[in-house]
Amino acid sequence: MRQQIDGAVVLTAADEDATEYLPNRGVFFAQLLGKGLGQAFGFYKGTMDPGCEISRELHAETTETIYILSGKALGIVGDREVPLGPGQMMHVDKNVHHGLRNAGAGPLEFLVIGHPDF
Repeated sequence: MRQQIDGAVVLTAADEDATEYLPNRGVFFAQLLGKGLGQAFGFYKGTMDPGCEISRELHAETTETIYILSGKALGIVGDREVPLGPGQMMHVDKNVHHGLRNAGAGPLEFLVIGHPDF
C-alpha cells in the first residue's frame, strides 16, 4: 500500500519491490522514499543474505545512515570493522570509505537513509 495524503506518504515497506544491489550479490533494497519519488533524501529497506556484503564504497555528495533492524552485521569504516546489532546504527559522512557485511547465520535486515538521495 502506498498513498499520498495531503503532503504525506503512507506505505507498507513489505509491499515495495526490492531489487538486488549489484555487483553485491545477496543484497536487496526496496526504495521507500527518494528523489525519484519527490523527496530530497533516500530511505531504503535492505536485506542481506548470510555471507554477503556491500563492498567498500564512497559517496562524494551523500551522507549515509544505516540502522540495523535484525541480524548481526559488521560495519566497515575505512580499515576498521565495527560489530552492529539490532537497534544500533552507523552514520558515515561524505567521502568516507565504508561497507556492511552480514556476520550472522541468518538474514540481515536494515534501513538506510541517504542525504541527499544517492
